[in-house]
Amino acid sequence: MPTLRCESALKKNMNNVLKSIYAYSCFLLLLCLGVTGSTAFAQTDRGAYTGSNSIMVALEGPLSRYEYGSQQLLVRHNKNSQQLELILPVASLLPLNDSVPPAMAYHTLFGAKYPQLLINIHMPDQTLELVRAAASVQDYTASIQLQGVNNETRIPVAINRKENTIYFSTNFDLMLDNFQGSIPVEYLPLLTGRILISIENAQWVDLQTR
Repeated sequence: MPTLRCESALKKNMNNVLKSIYAYSCFLLLLCLGVTGSTAFAQTDRGAYTGSNSIMVALEGPLSRYEYGSQQLLVRHNKNSQQLELILPVASLLPLNDSVPPAMAYHTLFGAKYPQLLINIHMPDQTLELVRAAASVQDYTASIQLQGVNNETRIPVAINRKENTIYFSTNFDLMLDNFQGSIPVEYLPLLTGRILISIENAQWVDLQTR
């Protein structure tokens, strides 16, 4: 009889332990689902990138310009930061003619260390609402990361909006000196340190409003 009582007590304790483990597992599962849901909501607010946008980057020399182009510019409007975020993979820049050194842009932008050129244009929701009626051209504050250094400047942006798509164009120039940047030694005789950037009719599609 004592043995049966011990076994019964042991089974009862084991059942209690299993119930506790089950309850704790359910709690952890609900907690994980809550965190995942919050993360997904935050990612939705940031929006998805629209790819296949074109950009031209020209490196100025004393006598000529060395022009490169890419069709891999990524664009999105981040509703959290109220910015148009642009990402350019530096390695995607290709020379626009045969006389341009193929790797000059990659080396000048320090592509091996900083593989992306980042441009964030301050673009509040109120501005996007205003351009629903008519296209506008005005200066906006842009934060640009070049050779690993961030710098703010004002750039002109022509912007338009049709339904769920934002269209914009901009042309501006940068000086490496303003970013505490440097020209690779092999290109010192060829470059002045001025970089011209041209983006024509880039677009971001807001997939949430479809």
